Amino acid sequence: MLECLYGWRRWRRQREVRKPSLERRNTYLKMRSTSLDLSTGLNFARTHSDSEEERALKIYGFGNYCQHNRVLLCMVGLPARGKSYIVRMLERYLRWTGFQVQSFNAGNLRRQEGMGGADASFFTSDDKTAIREKIAGECMEEAFHWLLSQSSASIAIFDATNTTKKRRATIHRRSREVRGITPVFIESICDDPKILSQNYTMKLENDDYRGKDPETARADFLARVDAYSKRYETIDDDEFDQSIIYVKIFNVGRKVVMCRCSGYIMSHIGFYLSNIHINPRRIWLIRHAETEDGRNGRVGSGSNKITASGKKFINDLAEYLYKARTNMSEAGDIEGSNMMVLMGTAPVHKSTCDFLMGKRGNRGSRSVALQTAIRSLQDCTVMSTSLLNELDGGDCNGMSYEEIKANYPEIYDERERDKLNFRYPGSGGESYCDVIGRLKPVIIELERQRQSVLVISHLAVQRCIYGYFTGEAMEMIPHIELPLHSAIELRPMPHGTKVAVTELL
Repeated sequence: MLECLYGWRRWRRQREVRKPSLERRNTYLKMRSTSLDLSTGLNFARTHSDSEEERALKIYGFGNYCQHNRVLLCMVGLPARGKSYIVRMLERYLRWTGFQVQSFNAGNLRRQEGMGGADASFFTSDDKTAIREKIAGECMEEAFHWLLSQSSASIAIFDATNTTKKRRATIHRRSREVRGITPVFIESICDDPKILSQNYTMKLENDDYRGKDPETARADFLARVDAYSKRYETIDDDEFDQSIIYVKIFNVGRKVVMCRCSGYIMSHIGFYLSNIHINPRRIWLIRHAETEDGRNGRVGSGSNKITASGKKFINDLAEYLYKARTNMSEAGDIEGSNMMVLMGTAPVHKSTCDFLMGKRGNRGSRSVALQTAIRSLQDCTVMSTSLLNELDGGDCNGMSYEEIKANYPEIYDERERDKLNFRYPGSGGESYCDVIGRLKPVIIELERQRQSVLVISHLAVQRCIYGYFTGEAMEMIPHIELPLHSAIELRPMPHGTKVAVTELL
């Protein structure tokens, strides 16, 4: 009964094309004069009583100010322990959530200063200690300089070994000389032989060993690791008079320990790091099957009447997924070949999934290959969440973009000027920033899963998820071109995400 009532209300709301009243339009224009903090996705009005300096120190969280507005994340760990992989993951996630982020790599700085290709003696000789410390100090100062130049929530990542208490104490003393910068140490510990072997192989591909004999390069690199191991001091709770803030990650996410991690930024970072892993899997992004309202370009339509083209797309998708998962299984990736389905709660999402699983459609007309493909999908776990629903058009739900342009040109122009921050007027109206904010739990779920995932959503949600995994600039996310009736395959890798787009129709 409740389901029927919900469906009727939804139908009525979207079929009665409501024109925003003058009062609503004025409210909308007033809303646009407020400022949006991308680090939280929350709106706040800037008051005249706040000076520029005070505003620079305020970072708004959930109902309160963040504890710190600038954070220096300092990596700790032996070479080839996944530090740079963690840095890239953090950069991608924090930029996507709206923070200003920049990484500073001591190894890259050494190579830029003409010491590329340095052999193990550079890292083992005591005579080179002063040079190594000088490079690390310069890299640290670059991070501090960048942080001090930022006027809003910002995070610098100091990517170096930082394996001694003396080095960490130097970072701590330097941070006390300036206002508003908090050092947080992220130690990556790895003793899994399989992970270490993979990391060593990838390390031999960097500029220090490019073009060298693989066996000679590997022996040299292991000598470098051995030199660092002799000086290595793991983080202790009593450092900095028992005030050190740190996160320890064991075997790239298998175990995570956090100490004194409080505040909005660090709670996000700690939760994110506790869910990442390096297991191979695939994420397929698909848009829901085509509907009549979708074909006509209506905003926020609740229609679930799938067109003939939409049904053919679903059949082709079933066969595509069957082949992809079979290939993964035959290659030995058993866990990754398993699949779960994540979708929104819109009627069209359920209709798309029902057709895909064989619950709807003409069974008699299916080929043997299609029947086999559909049966392989019927054991998949299906989860639905409103977090994956389309960007809400507010009072513009049910209108086409042409109708909005003709009847409400100021709203249409505002959207064209800034699609990232533009929020539709009226109750429930959303912006792309709002969608990104509500998708954070979905991103964590996608990072956490060790099996492959099929995501059924609308275009705006698809763009936001795609933008996260590919590291797209925030302002470009609303403009990402993603074809209809296509399967977008994302394969998270240590050095980024491989993307393959297969047009199925």
